[in-house]
Parts: sequence; structure tokens; C-alpha cells
Amino acid sequence: MIILFDLIALLIAIVILSIPMYVASKIVVSGRNSSFGKAIAATILTVIILVFLSLGLHVLFAPLAVAGSIIAFLITLFILLYTYSAIYDISLGRSFILAVMEIIMWFLFFLFTGILGAFFALI
Repeated sequence: MIILFDLIALLIAIVILSIPMYVASKIVVSGRNSSFGKAIAATILTVIILVFLSLGLHVLFAPLAVAGSIIAFLITLFILLYTYSAIYDISLGRSFILAVMEIIMWFLFFLFTGILGAFFALI
């Protein structure tokens, strides 16, 4: 029973985490190519890429110190941009704009939820 609740919580978290990606894709990508399903797929793949691939690359390039971290970051960024371009069928340049817009949406999302949480905490 606990596993069922954990899976439901995971699905709810994925849906909530996909909201900023969906809004950013509606702004950057044309309307026909942006859907909430693609936003969920992009969110899941982003987490997988950032957690496993980025960690593996940082371990691989660790002997290079700072230069290794920069190389790992650039490789991870390029793979992430390529993933966005494959999901939404856009160019790498628009993928970069999508990634920047997603970061802005995340900031606004956390700002709004933080203000909302502080408001309810005061009541």
C-alpha cells in the first residue's frame, strides 16, 4: 500500500514539475508542437540527464579539476538542448531559448508558490 502512495506522489510531483516546462514550451514553441505530454517527457528526460549523465561526466572529468567541470557542463548542456530539439522538433537555438525560458518560469513558479505559502502561513 505504501508503494502505491509513493507512486501516486511521484506522478503528482512529475505533473507539478512539468508546469514550468509546459508554459515555456507554449511561449517558445509553436502551438501545434507543444503539449503537456511532451512537457512531461522533457521533464523526465531532463531529470535523468542531469542526475545520471551529468554526475557520470563529472566523475569522468574529475582529474581535470575546473576544466573538467566546464567540459562536463557543456556536454550535458548540449545533450539537453539536443533532447529538447528532438522532443519539440525545433532547432538547437530555439532549444537554448526554451531552456532559458524554462529557468525563468521556474523562478516565477517558485516565487509565486513561496509568496502563496508565506501568505497562508501568516493566516
